Amino acid sequence: MSEFTLETADILRRAVGDMVRAIQQTEDIPGGQIEALGFLFRDGPLSIAQLARRRKIRHQSMSATVADLQAQGLVARTPDPADGRGVLIELTASGSAMIRESRLTRSTVILHAAERALTPAELTTLAQVSVLFDKVRAEITRD
Repeated sequence: MSEFTLETADILRRAVGDMVRAIQQTEDIPGGQIEALGFLFRDGPLSIAQLARRRKIRHQSMSATVADLQAQGLVARTPDPADGRGVLIELTASGSAMIRESRLTRSTVILHAAERALTPAELTTLAQVSVLFDKVRAEITRD
């Protein structure tokens, strides 16, 4: 069995990045927009500032993204109950449906590619990888 070293960690990092980019290329909606919709789907209504911080982009850039999403009918602006002057961005029913459809499509792409590319034993190993990734992610994000 191979050791997990800095070199294999780098190979893993590149492979994960390449996989994410390959999956993003199957999307009809730009990655930044789908990521913003994903935050709203998981976390509920957020301000533009909160969305910008999560995406690590400027407020102005997120404002443009939200405007595009609103024009498509995927998000709506609602008053912030905690701040009378503030506005929250929330998913519309169409936005929620798009996220669900997008996730199903991406998962289907991964499943079909894995079934074509891997042996039954490799598929069994791959089924265990998400648990391992979750453990490593939890350690990286641990306070």
